[in-house]
Amino acid sequence: MPGIIVDIGCGDGKFVYQLAKEHPDRLIIGVDPSHTSLEKISAKIYKKPAKGGRENVFFVLANVEDLPEALNGLANQVFINFPWGSLLWGIVAADGTILKNIQRICQSGAFVDVVLSYDPVKDGSADLPELTLEYIQGTLASALAAHGIQLLEVKQLTPEELQTYPSTWAKKLSFGGSARQYYFMRWQIE
Repeated sequence: MPGIIVDIGCGDGKFVYQLAKEHPDRLIIGVDPSHTSLEKISAKIYKKPAKGGRENVFFVLANVEDLPEALNGLANQVFINFPWGSLLWGIVAADGTILKNIQRICQSGAFVDVVLSYDPVKDGSADLPELTLEYIQGTLASALAAHGIQLLEVKQLTPEELQTYPSTWAKKLSFGGSARQYYFMRWQIE
């Protein structure tokens, strides 16, 4: 499907780079508030195509609370992989400001794929509700609907699925031996 993909909280940018390789007909935009982990991939995208360069990808330094207006209405696909901090809070607690900012960069009908997990003790997120399928399908789905976002799909991910997910964090977490639960959600913006 042609269009623009945005990865919010893109971390080291490897997921964005992989998307750019797999979808040369699409523009891929990685958004993250920190430039430090993006330096290696940022340098790589400007090389000649034969050496791994990609002309269909760029990175934006911003946090979800202050996404640039230039992104408004562009995305027909958004990825949010292993959010933390305010992005995690905004998703799990269905914070209106965070959800509006995600919606603002989307076209009507855009899909948002979210992969998340957290440990309330280890991650310092004790103020968030326990993350379960029941919570996501009930409380969170209702809160998302109130903001014009439909929960289309939710499933718990197995360690094997996590190991094959094209994200640096997925690989690290899948081999960590943690008892965490990992979830995939697909939303659609109305």
